[in-house]
Amino acid sequence: MRIERAGASDYDGILDLQSRCLFGNLPPEEREDGFLSAEFSLAQIVAMASDLGIVVAREGTSIVGYACASRIDFVPQPPIVESMLHCLDGAVLQGKVVAKALTFIYGPVCVDREYRGTGLLRRMFSMLKTELGRRFEFGVAFVAAENSRSLTAHVNGLGMTQVGVFEHGGNQYHTVAFSVR
Repeated sequence: MRIERAGASDYDGILDLQSRCLFGNLPPEEREDGFLSAEFSLAQIVAMASDLGIVVAREGTSIVGYACASRIDFVPQPPIVESMLHCLDGAVLQGKVVAKALTFIYGPVCVDREYRGTGLLRRMFSMLKTELGRRFEFGVAFVAAENSRSLTAHVNGLGMTQVGVFEHGGNQYHTVAFSVR
């Protein structure tokens, strides 16, 4: 398995994995194993990959995981991301106001069902932190309250801190933050 920055030849694989893991595309019993809450367009994927970057996990020619990073001022943001950013007002991590520090958005992140629980998320996260640690202090993300697998993976597995809760589209989400340095 290779973990590396995404290139143009990876975009179709990223979009395919995204589609297979979107909340609305999964039957209820599969949602318990984790899901994506927001859909990003090809143009948004290209923009993220061209700027801060996307880390992909590749098994042969298949994309089996990805972790994206974007700037707080990334345009256009999906409405759910805008809601998360409003939630950051007053959020503090390590004695600093997260919204006033050098902060980037972590996500979306997705691991193919067959590779969950194998340490793949940790490996992609580590590479992303290494690449962005010289430029940023913190990363922030959101996780749907009903996506307990993802929340556990990010808080317990990766050491992120819950810094807020917000509502969007009638659903509740946790905002998590982490130090990059």
